[in-house]
Amino acid sequence: MKIESSENMNDFKDSKYYELVSYLLVGGITTLVYFVVRFTVFSFFESGMVSVVVAQVSAIIFAFITNKLIVFRNKASSLKQLLYQFSTFCMARGLVFILDIVITLITVEIYSDFFIKTLGLDKINYTEGFFSLTFFSNYVGNAVNLNAFIFALLTQVLAIIINYIFSKYFIFKK
Repeated sequence: MKIESSENMNDFKDSKYYELVSYLLVGGITTLVYFVVRFTVFSFFESGMVSVVVAQVSAIIFAFITNKLIVFRNKASSLKQLLYQFSTFCMARGLVFILDIVITLITVEIYSDFFIKTLGLDKINYTEGFFSLTFFSNYVGNAVNLNAFIFALLTQVLAIIINYIFSKYFIFKK
């Protein structure tokens, strides 16, 4: 029985779906790292910009290591190759970082009231149900935090798509 599941795993690792499935899984974990760091920092500093910077740096380092080793199984190991890959990876992620900052600046820092009213976030009762749970209330327990969360989620979906394209076709190409 163990041999069969081991063979199935090897078949999967050699399949055309491995890269995409592993990218989505690693991307999901990277997104989790991003969110935990971003909203933990946000809960201490209540600054969208500080939380974005710290979360992006943490996620970029985590993503580089996991994408190189797990997703794209890239064997490049010379210092020159690693520096090239890491620098191009950081440049690509830098574009997403700028996108994240611009979206956060517009939706959380400058026009937060507009988006809170437009999305009806000011009409939600944050003392009941899902929002009343201690873990969630720290992250989405009021209109300001929920607004920040919604736009962070939107940015991360865009990031997954953009980063896959850059990683597959430019950074870890075979």
